[in-house]
Amino acid sequence: MTPPKNKKTRADEDDEQTMSDEGVGNLFSGGGAASSNALAGWATPQTSAPAAAPLRPAPVQAAPVAPVAVVPSPAREPVDEAPPAVNDADTAKPVGFYVSTNVANRFRKLRKQSDLTHTQIVFLAVEAAVEKGLAQVVEDARRAPKFQSKLFAVAPDNTDLRGLGPVQLQYKPTRAQRGVIDGLVADAGLPDHTKFLAVVLDQYLPGRRDA
Repeated sequence: MTPPKNKKTRADEDDEQTMSDEGVGNLFSGGGAASSNALAGWATPQTSAPAAAPLRPAPVQAAPVAPVAVVPSPAREPVDEAPPAVNDADTAKPVGFYVSTNVANRFRKLRKQSDLTHTQIVFLAVEAAVEKGLAQVVEDARRAPKFQSKLFAVAPDNTDLRGLGPVQLQYKPTRAQRGVIDGLVADAGLPDHTKFLAVVLDQYLPGRRDA
């Protein structure tokens, strides 16, 4: 016999009741936790995580440099450097002086008869005068003054000495040797180089001396 339409059978009612109980029970029982959490997550708006900042390389720190100990150099006092030594022979220069004709002839004769130079002859004459005594050599070279007085003192005439004249001779002393002779000229009390050499040569050279 065919059951009437839209009329539920007993079996159908039992199935609906079972499904209905299970569905409602899952919403409140522990077994429906997963479904509940899923719904809660869907309903709650989720905030987006902030974008991570780009990584920057850490600055490289230079290794600390140990300080270098500076040792102060000792202060040096300025030292005056001595000028380079000059060979005295390099300073030799010709020096002229004047003698009488008689002295010049005797001078040249000795020069020819010996191996001595003009300079060496002059040095020998100066040494001989020093050994004899410069004051005595000059006194012997003086002529008697033209004017004499017993009451008034007469100054010596250094322009009228034996050995002086118009003939020029030369010798070549170094700077140091010329300095020695200049000192002897002052010691002799004569005014210049020429008068000193004329006097000493007249008394040293072989031959007749000036009258």
